[in-house]
Amino acid sequence: MQTMPVSSNSAKPLPVTVVSGYLGAGKTTLVNSILSGDHSLRIAVLVNDFGKIAIDEKLIGARDGDVIALANGCMCCQIGGDLYDAIDRILRMRERFDHLVIETSGVADPEKIAQIAVAEPDLELSRTVVLVDTVNFSNTLADPRLRDTLLRQIRSADLILLTKIDAASAAKVADFQTLLGDLGLSVPIAVLQKTDCLAWRILKERGMTRSIFRKAGALKPHVLPFESWSWTGAEQVHLDRLMAFARDPALSIYRLKGRFRLTDGRTILIHKVGSEIAVESEIGTSETSEFVAIGTKPAFNTHRTDDAWTKTIRDSNVRGP
Repeated sequence: MQTMPVSSNSAKPLPVTVVSGYLGAGKTTLVNSILSGDHSLRIAVLVNDFGKIAIDEKLIGARDGDVIALANGCMCCQIGGDLYDAIDRILRMRERFDHLVIETSGVADPEKIAQIAVAEPDLELSRTVVLVDTVNFSNTLADPRLRDTLLRQIRSADLILLTKIDAASAAKVADFQTLLGDLGLSVPIAVLQKTDCLAWRILKERGMTRSIFRKAGALKPHVLPFESWSWTGAEQVHLDRLMAFARDPALSIYRLKGRFRLTDGRTILIHKVGSEIAVESEIGTSETSEFVAIGTKPAFNTHRTDDAWTKTIRDSNVRGP
């Protein structure tokens, strides 16, 4: 049964910032930067993951337990009871927070999430921030199956943050600016550095006044060509075998993220976006590994991925590299 947030006339509306962007654009990194900023704001975070495991929620480090995760949903086509229930929980603790940040999944239509803040009297839409991965954006936009998702995201923004700017050429940045002009968009653009300690300032700024309902009403049905596969287990994996799995072109994994126990005793975090793979060492050890892999259908096949991972685990326990 779907429930709507309860209204409270005694408090001012809770400001809401929607953080969106395609898979691997840097949304969780931005949220972490906001939470660790020197701002004294009490921030509630609502995280939605596309997949059965809410990996992004577990990767949010600077927090005090005020993170609500919604797994296995895209928050774009079906805005159902889970989302309303989560917002209801936050509003019932209204006095504890100064701001609500909603981190959408990488395949979400943020316009539809922003509608909730407009429709709910106890919420006030502050702005919709969309992150753009300057390394992979052009190639992803060229895929006709993905173009609609990316265009929906940037059209919903009143602020666009360019990420991975150090790895992108000036030509790619210029191409993106040209694209915005071709689409008739004059959205403010800023560069987001990975360790930007002032990222929290986006919460203090208000977005442009615009008619969200009129804009959203003109959108066509959002068909999602994505598939996800996840795994949790206590088995350890050899680093070389793990990297071979992540890079295997036959698996067509665009996005991979998670925590892995290695055969050498370490625990690492891995983020894969397109052809890029980043490995981070984690302090301490973990009793389990868990990760999510995402790709586009039909190239990304969950049965093929499952078979390949089973072989990776098996080969990791064979002596030798």
